[in-house]
Amino acid sequence: MGTSNLLIMLSMLGSLLYLLLIISILQRRDLREHSAGLLVDFVLCSWPWTLGHLILWLDGLPFLPRPLITRLLLYNALLLSIVFFHLTRAFLRRDGRSWRWWIAGLVWLLAGVLLGEKLLPLPDPIWPGSGQALSIDTITFWIVTVGWAAFMGSALWLSGQTYAQIQQPLHRNRITYWFTVTVLIIADALFFLTGSATPGGGLHLVGVIIATYVILTHGLPDVRHTARRVISYLIITGLTVALYTAGILATQYAFQSVPGYSPWLAVAAIALVLAIVFDPLSKMVQRIINRLITDTRYDLRRMVQQYSANISNVLDLEQLATMAITFICNELQIRRGAVYVIHHIRRPGQEWPDDYFKLRGIVGTGDGLPPGIELPEGALLPQSPVVENLRDLPSLSQYDIDLLPKFQGAPPEEKAWLANLNMDIYVPIYASGEWIGLLTFGPKRSGDRYFDHDLDLLRTLADQTAVALENARLFDDLKYRNEKIEQLNYELSVANEKLARLDQAKSDFIGVASHELRTPMTQIRGYSDMLLDMLESDSLNPESGAMMIRGMSKGVNRLEEIVNKMFEISKIDTETLDLSVEAVSLKEIIDAVVKEFDPALLERRQMLSVENLANLPTIIADDDRLKQVFMHLIQNAIKYTPDGGRISIIGRDLSETGLRPEDAFVEIVVADTGIGLATEELEQIFEKFYRVEDARHHSTGQTKFKGAGPGLGLTIARGIVTAHGGRIWGESRGYDEINLPGSEFH
Repeated sequence: MGTSNLLIMLSMLGSLLYLLLIISILQRRDLREHSAGLLVDFVLCSWPWTLGHLILWLDGLPFLPRPLITRLLLYNALLLSIVFFHLTRAFLRRDGRSWRWWIAGLVWLLAGVLLGEKLLPLPDPIWPGSGQALSIDTITFWIVTVGWAAFMGSALWLSGQTYAQIQQPLHRNRITYWFTVTVLIIADALFFLTGSATPGGGLHLVGVIIATYVILTHGLPDVRHTARRVISYLIITGLTVALYTAGILATQYAFQSVPGYSPWLAVAAIALVLAIVFDPLSKMVQRIINRLITDTRYDLRRMVQQYSANISNVLDLEQLATMAITFICNELQIRRGAVYVIHHIRRPGQEWPDDYFKLRGIVGTGDGLPPGIELPEGALLPQSPVVENLRDLPSLSQYDIDLLPKFQGAPPEEKAWLANLNMDIYVPIYASGEWIGLLTFGPKRSGDRYFDHDLDLLRTLADQTAVALENARLFDDLKYRNEKIEQLNYELSVANEKLARLDQAKSDFIGVASHELRTPMTQIRGYSDMLLDMLESDSLNPESGAMMIRGMSKGVNRLEEIVNKMFEISKIDTETLDLSVEAVSLKEIIDAVVKEFDPALLERRQMLSVENLANLPTIIADDDRLKQVFMHLIQNAIKYTPDGGRISIIGRDLSETGLRPEDAFVEIVVADTGIGLATEELEQIFEKFYRVEDARHHSTGQTKFKGAGPGLGLTIARGIVTAHGGRIWGESRGYDEINLPGSEFH
């Protein structure tokens, strides 16, 4: 057969093989999957590589010079490395745009082609006379080789990085196959780049076949398990051969001097003895090797009995979950696990649709799950592929969710939540046909996958958990309802106490208000009666008339003040408090208020100091409203501070603490050395009608010691401050009329 005929035949066989690979890809995978589409591109680019090697192997063709074929293969090597790099990214499910890598690779390839085919006006060789001259072919070779090494090295590095980051053994097993593909393709290209003989790019062809198999096959054979089985088989075979050989040689050596010794009879006798002894001996050796090399089996019956005994009488949900997950993880040597309780929600919600499964984590244990960590809650839709498979199948792996096409339509939120759990296997728990729980397990400590006997055990334990979990759920629901009832009873009791205080406060307010109103009304009536009597008797003089008019005016002002307070409270309650904001100075406002209390301070022999108000910035506020606030605060400080006490007003610019401008505040502190406030009253004093003193001991007076008003001042102050977007609160070490702990209002 001539070279041309052999080349034609081999080319047809290679083309047929690549065509079969492409057909398999198109039939088995949806081309919308990026890895499948790139695999087709890689197979198409690999066909010229194999064909070119066949031509070189058969010493070329007359119309295709060997140097031209070599250059074409060189360009093809770079193109293959570019496509393989992107195929690796897709295979490893690396997110992110790759168009920059495509542009960089194709520009690099174009530069190599233009230079290698001498399409650029460059001398050949380059730099003659200055050291060693470099030919165009040499420069082209190194440019293409560097590009090839960059892309293939990046593909190898990505595979290694992903293998180190990922924990699931099935994913690692898949990447192990890809390592093999990468090494074969690199080795084949290195044979070509180093000028070694390569029989038709055979290593590359094997790599393409394995790559196609890996991408098209979901359940790949386990490399670790297969390797251990092979090693186990080789050891057992070697021991068997050694045992037979040693037995035969020992028999011949021992009985060869015996008269009438027949080698054939001796061999037959040894064979009979070994046949009797070998089977139990072989099984014993195999068990030992399996225990040392292969996966360790366990006593299924013992584990199920012990597990059932452990959880049978447990009613506490958290204790049950802890015992279940700890037992399983310890027995199967699993890195981590968690138990989730399922609640089927069938009502509208704010974050999820009307009908969904809520997964509430009870307890988790193992690596990456510190004790007491709050497990993330999740939600799965009933029509989700994940829920449908958990309903139809006894278990589900994260590997299936990541790679099987039927899970591609699952909501992204569900897939992201499951991926963030960093688990490997999900085993549902059903009771009376209802999905009530989910056991989740991470990888094994040995790095092995979950084999069929592992999954069978997990399914059996999940069935054993169903009854106990249902009982624990019912007990937990009952306990929750009891706690809720107790909480509601407590809240009802607090509300009743609050209503009682409010009712008492209203009663006190009526008494205080009547007293407050009666005093100025009595004053007005008294002066008006006196004025009328004097007018009728014609005994009124200007001095007496002016005195009586001033007394009546004072009573009217007091009435107006009380009515205005009630009116302000109604505005605060209905949130209709109007503000006329402008740029104001807190120092000017406080100075004006303090000036009004100068007579009272003088009468009570109290000292009032002002600190750091001049340095405060101008604020946007209602001038009159803020005067009301400080009027009430300073008035309270005067009333509840004994004669001779001290009152201080301190300003603080909180914008200096590095807050954003919209979050900056100015703080004013009104502090006194008075009798203080009980801790439990620090919030109640801002309620309407609340008074610290007993209303029966009420005494009229705006600045008298412990002189009480209608109990509206601090309520009005809080309403005004809140309307400005601020807050007001009180601080005190307690109520003590002897030690005088004082109080502060911020």
